Amino acid sequence: MIATELVDALIAAHGGRARWHLVDSIEASLSSGGLAFALKGQPLALRWLHAVVRPHAREVVLYGYAQPEWRGVWTPDVVRLVDARGETIAQRESPRACFARVGRQLRWDRLDMLYFAGYALWNYLSFPFLLESSGVTAIEKPVDGAPGTRLLEAWFDESVPTHCRVQRFHIDASLHLLRHDYTADVIGRLATAANFCRAAEEVDGIRFYTRRQVVPRFGDGLILPFPTLVWIELDSLRVRFVGGGRPA
Repeated sequence: MIATELVDALIAAHGGRARWHLVDSIEASLSSGGLAFALKGQPLALRWLHAVVRPHAREVVLYGYAQPEWRGVWTPDVVRLVDARGETIAQRESPRACFARVGRQLRWDRLDMLYFAGYALWNYLSFPFLLESSGVTAIEKPVDGAPGTRLLEAWFDESVPTHCRVQRFHIDASLHLLRHDYTADVIGRLATAANFCRAAEEVDGIRFYTRRQVVPRFGDGLILPFPTLVWIELDSLRVRFVGGGRPA
């Protein structure tokens, strides 16, 4: 069944629609790494960055990306590297299509890494509000687990930049995200993963997941505790609202 009631409850538990609609940007210190990035030749690409995510504009800017004075700019259709003078020094249109090339299965460049990081951050910091976006259908599925836990399956059409078309979200009795299951298609068709939320923080009335650990998953039941494919740390979060004020 369509998970209208569960999505409504998740949104309320994470800050509510009214507050979310007033968000202009979310800022955070970002560090991320793991085996998946190392295997693509980008082990340190996401260390010690300042991220600005504009969820409604579908834009992510990573300051300090590739060079200390540069920035990487992600949108679904274009990724760019911009130098200290504001000049674009590298750009790629239709970046997702490039991952179909054979060489991308072995190695990424900085624009590939930027595309992956941009859409992933946009997805993660927009949860659960993303679930009621155009192009997303959420269905509640039966689950055998701890009392009160719930399972939400989301179907994303091609208009939504995300890991894959079908994803699952495991929700605890407090309506907080425990685990996010998906296949990272741009990494590879075998890159099935369980993304565990290890810590969260409420900032200006909105709940964000600030520590994540991604490990291998095989089907619905077998999850390996290691290796860590990706780890994510977000600190010093700040929400900027439209007009510069804060909602009551």
